[in-house]
Amino acid sequence: MTNTPTDAPEHYTPSRETLRAHRQIFWDAWQKSQADLPLNALEVRIARVIQMHPEYHHFFDDLEDFLERDFQMDDGMNPYLHLSLHLALEEQAATKQPIEMAKALEYLVAVKKVDRHDAMHQILEILAETVHTSQRMGQEPDVLAYAARLKELTQS
Repeated sequence: MTNTPTDAPEHYTPSRETLRAHRQIFWDAWQKSQADLPLNALEVRIARVIQMHPEYHHFFDDLEDFLERDFQMDDGMNPYLHLSLHLALEEQAATKQPIEMAKALEYLVAVKKVDRHDAMHQILEILAETVHTSQRMGQEPDVLAYAARLKELTQS
C-alpha cells in the first residue's frame, strides 16, 4: 500500500527511542563544546548552530528534560526541530545543494544586506513548511517546490 494524501497520517511522530537518540547527539555535542573537549565535524556544526541560539541554551541544563520534553505547537517552534533545520540548512549551504538555497542565501546576504542568521531563518521557514507539508501528505519532500520557493527569495 502506498501513502497517498487520503491514507496519510495527520502527522509523523518518531518513536521515543528515535527522538532520544537524535537529541542525544545534540546534547553530547553541546556538552563537549562547553567542556572544550575534541569534537568531530558533525559535532562542530551542531555546537555552532546551538551557539547561535542562546535562547535555547537553558534546554541543555537537564539531560532527561531535554531528551523527554514534548514541545507543543502553541509554544512556537520546537527548539530541537529549529536547531535540526538550521543544521540541515548549513549542510545545504556548504554543499550548495540545492543550488537555489545557496543562491538565495547569497542574494539575501550580499544584495539585500540581511544578516546571515536572519537570512537562514527566512530560508528555514520555507524548509519547515516543505517538511511539514510532506509529512502531512505522507510523501517525500517536494524538492522542486522547495527550490521554486527559494528562487522566489531572489526575485524580491
